[in-house]
Amino acid sequence: MKLEFGTTQLQEQPYLGIRAKTTIDKLGAIMGPLFGEVYAYIQQCGQQPAGMPFSIYHSMDGNAVELECGMPVGSQMDGTARVQPGQLPCGTMATVTHTGPYDGLPNTWAALTEWMRSQGLEAAGAPWEVYVTDPGAEADQSKWRTDIFFPVR
Repeated sequence: MKLEFGTTQLQEQPYLGIRAKTTIDKLGAIMGPLFGEVYAYIQQCGQQPAGMPFSIYHSMDGNAVELECGMPVGSQMDGTARVQPGQLPCGTMATVTHTGPYDGLPNTWAALTEWMRSQGLEAAGAPWEVYVTDPGAEADQSKWRTDIFFPVR
């Protein structure tokens, strides 16, 4: 798979999400239920997501990960003690699209951070993945698309 790196300008995007701490090996097991909980809350409020689910990676330390599973919404919404509102940041983002199974994402992340270094770009916030393809609707993992956004300066 040939990766195409670039930068793009994004506007702020309101979202609702649930923050969690886990380990890398348990990411897949916790993300689905968290997305389901956020989606159910958005529907309970009479709304629909304004885009595909995403995960913000607030910190990674060895095997420990602090992430937030969220969904964009059309306008700022109130949350609960567990489902919290937030804003994806505006500004310049380094981007790349990963096509294929999720287990290949670490290699794409490594390639993106290397590309950022080669371009003189510095991390300027928490990066996120947007899961463009719904695995429940597309069984062929080779067709799964994940867009990665990394705030840079």
